[in-house]
Amino acid sequence: MDCKKAKQVNIAISILFALAMLLSSFFIADKDVSQNVVFVLIAVWLVPFFYLSKRQRSKV
Repeated sequence: MDCKKAKQVNIAISILFALAMLLSSFFIADKDVSQNVVFVLIAVWLVPFFYLSKRQRSKV
């Protein structure tokens, strides 16, 4: 995967996770559960984010 493609995929994944966080906060009524779901989504999002960021830097 080249640098430009990794950057585009990273942006797309970030936007999708941001949308998932907003929707989960909107549809889950319990504040504590909603906060836990958002924390889990952030933790899951970090894996592809760091992987693709590493791919971007290694090809430059």
